Amino acid sequence: MIRQKTYCNPLSIADVKSGRWLDAKLTQANERDFKDYRSISDPSVVYYDGKWIMYPSYSVAYVSEDFVHWKHVDIGIPHLNYSPAVVCFRSKWYLIGHGMTEMYVADNPLGPFKFLGHMTDSDGNIIVTVDGCFLADNDRLYYYWCKNFSDSVTLDAERVVGTAGVELDPEKPWQMLGKPVMINCFDPAKTWQRTGEKNQNSRMGWIEGQWMYKRGSRYYLLYSGCGTEFSTYANGIMYSDEGPLTGFKPQKNHDPFTVKRVGFTRGAGHGCLVDGPNDTIWSFYTSIFCYNHMFERRIGMDLVRIDADGELYCTVTDTPQVAPGIICNQGDENAPNILPLTVMSRPVASSFIEGREPIYACDESVLTWWQPQPNDMTPTLTFTLGSLSCYEIRSLRIVWRDVGMETLEGIVPGPFKYVVEYAVDGKCKEWKTLIDASENCEDLCIDYREIPPTIAYGVRLKICGAPCGIQPGVVDFTVFGKCVTNMGNK
Repeated sequence: MIRQKTYCNPLSIADVKSGRWLDAKLTQANERDFKDYRSISDPSVVYYDGKWIMYPSYSVAYVSEDFVHWKHVDIGIPHLNYSPAVVCFRSKWYLIGHGMTEMYVADNPLGPFKFLGHMTDSDGNIIVTVDGCFLADNDRLYYYWCKNFSDSVTLDAERVVGTAGVELDPEKPWQMLGKPVMINCFDPAKTWQRTGEKNQNSRMGWIEGQWMYKRGSRYYLLYSGCGTEFSTYANGIMYSDEGPLTGFKPQKNHDPFTVKRVGFTRGAGHGCLVDGPNDTIWSFYTSIFCYNHMFERRIGMDLVRIDADGELYCTVTDTPQVAPGIICNQGDENAPNILPLTVMSRPVASSFIEGREPIYACDESVLTWWQPQPNDMTPTLTFTLGSLSCYEIRSLRIVWRDVGMETLEGIVPGPFKYVVEYAVDGKCKEWKTLIDASENCEDLCIDYREIPPTIAYGVRLKICGAPCGIQPGVVDFTVFGKCVTNMGNK
């Protein structure tokens, strides 16, 4: 197996859990009212001791040493609801979750964490906060969260939600010092903040996903709107050169900061900003699937740059990118010179059920998929790349759909087993093995793999096995590479 030097969004993360139990709780719904699904979102990430540690919604935590392969790790706390807040302060690590009062502490970022105290305001009241985040600024500690300001802001709106900030007691980090201040709130003049798939509701915006990042002497507040269920979900940035609680103003050149309304990373909202190797900055964000439920999501990340005015900007991607630390100078162009080769290329399938035709495996939509007939023992999906031109294949991505998943009945997700082959001749008569994952034991609902450069005229996917009770659905099968000189095979 070659060492991977690229990654591809949405991120390939092992053992993504069911999200239905938590989403049903938040929306006050019965779990059985909708089909089960996986979900991972709202990432808080730290880069520590050469490792990336991610604390997302639903289940914590995930660790990567190469920024390509992510593994689930038990930190002593199964979950922190949504959007955990994490910080290292005075050599201790602190965690608190969405809608929770409990704060936890540990000596290292992977725990074990233990209960420390309840988040308490300056009047001594235990309070619940939403989408919290910390900032350790020298020897001072600050906390930010999503707050309803409808009672204090006069605005023609259904609700006025924004960012509150306060300093915490460094000796008792659960204790707020003074009253929280409002840093920003919903601004209907900013179209991207308006709720709706087309940002049509000018009287409603949900400002959430707070994250405070400091670079030099400048403070950057990352926040999201207009709703995690919409393709228009996006991140914005305000910055201050005064301090961590005052003087914030919106970016002029890059507002919103991350946005993408089509493809596999549509709805690039709620996330974080993280320093990486070689003085780089990386943006993690939530991307939406939202088929079985409005909160069905995945995670993406991309390189952040700084313009001449000190503003941050980021291009949201869903094609292969160079991983952090691979090259010393990751400039404006972070993508290798390869393209998707199978998009809308009309594959042929061994079988399919009505409404789940093979073209849905290559239409760049997270809402559709190819699904073979249940009695198809070796489902096969075949792509012809071209008889007069051949291609050098460099990597591929498979996005799976766990059809029939039902954790309440013991039907749980797991590894899919498969083989990918490539045609060595223009007539696609002779096939050789490209990837043999027929004994795959790793549970990857998104499976991205680099391969040695391989000349091919066609590719095909053979599904060899699926978890018990689950029918395989292929949301996406994309091969990445480039066209090369015809090799003489016809």
